[in-house]
Amino acid sequence: MNFLRPAVEVLVDYRRRPQANLRLVLTRALRDYRGDDRNALTRAVYGVARKQIALERVIGLFLKDKERRPPLPTQALLHVAAFLILYSDSYPDYAVVNEAVGVAAKKEKPFVNAVLRQLLRRRREVEERLRDGRDPVLAYSISPLLLDALRRLGAAGADDLAYLDREPVFHLRFHPGRQTLEAARRELEAAAVPCRVLPGLGCFETVAAGLILGEARGDDGDAGSGLGSFYVQNSGSQAVAFVAAAKAAREVCDAAAAPGGKSMTLACLRPDLRIFASDISLPRLRLLKQNIGRLRLETITPLQADALDYPRGAMAPDLVLLDAPCTASGTLRKNPDLKAKITAEAARAGGELQGRMLAALAARFPKAKILYAVCSFLPQEGEEVAARAAATGYRPAPLAPLLARYGFRIKQEKHGVYLLPCDLNNDLFYISLLEPR
Repeated sequence: MNFLRPAVEVLVDYRRRPQANLRLVLTRALRDYRGDDRNALTRAVYGVARKQIALERVIGLFLKDKERRPPLPTQALLHVAAFLILYSDSYPDYAVVNEAVGVAAKKEKPFVNAVLRQLLRRRREVEERLRDGRDPVLAYSISPLLLDALRRLGAAGADDLAYLDREPVFHLRFHPGRQTLEAARRELEAAAVPCRVLPGLGCFETVAAGLILGEARGDDGDAGSGLGSFYVQNSGSQAVAFVAAAKAAREVCDAAAAPGGKSMTLACLRPDLRIFASDISLPRLRLLKQNIGRLRLETITPLQADALDYPRGAMAPDLVLLDAPCTASGTLRKNPDLKAKITAEAARAGGELQGRMLAALAARFPKAKILYAVCSFLPQEGEEVAARAAATGYRPAPLAPLLARYGFRIKQEKHGVYLLPCDLNNDLFYISLLEPR
């Protein structure tokens, strides 16, 4: 169980820095590991993040002083051990307890041993509580804030909550103008990448993230790939590109494009379009340029630009695409730490920023349609933002029929649609197409 100590170290590092990105913290730690240890470390860290709310409640049952929390390293250690006992059948219980006590600081060893022994004695009672669907916050380890938002959308049933509690899958796209679906499938087979074909989307789905994700992977998990002719783009993100491909006429401005997944899919589907793909971040822009160059997509022009103060020039897009920064609540499967991390304040701040970005782009491109999207199901970042924008002289265009043809499950709102859990394993998105009146 060589992964136990480094798993604790990763979690402690992450929890000491509230603004840290768990994936990036873990990626740095993984550089020193290979093979089974690497996989075990990844599963332990993400497993604890996925079940953090439940694990905190479980450990709290065995604390004599409920107001006094153990030191952070001890908390993390207890969470990892409890996760392995309750949610993993890969290790014997006695081995987990012995290893955890061995990793604990000297003065914490008796405490760790006592807590975990109590957990083992009351394991059946604890597991019954965890399986009791009457308390979904505990059963699916999701915050009340997120649960309330899902209820509003009719997506808080057991199947939907279980969907958001699973490990992620990844979607691989390729250039259909240069390769057939069957040729792409054979390439993945030759690379020993197990996958499921999604013919309606023209892409592949895989759980073998370690085989496909390279250093080119973006902050949102899209676009980079260890296979040169493929790029990673979640099916929910693809939906935004499908809308853009159907609604654009000649020229598109992708105003927050990096790492480039939507621009790349749009260029593959509509090689007749001229696409300006911009981002404010130079490092992310370099990543975007690498991805564009790797697929030789010459119709995309990358440039640095701030969506809040877009530069003047000869650009005259008929469609502006804004996949705005957000809380990423729709990406809980690949960012499980967000289940306990997102706050109402963060959602309000996100909605305010998104509204300012939309207003700035509308002022810069007053004749263009605006395709607004966020990988979030929170109303403060979705429908409420689109409603405020519509009140300034836009009308929403229908999107549900188009997206339903691809197999997406839709929740229709007045100004846009939400993508809900479905067999396409999409992240949850809000999408609105706003046309000038």
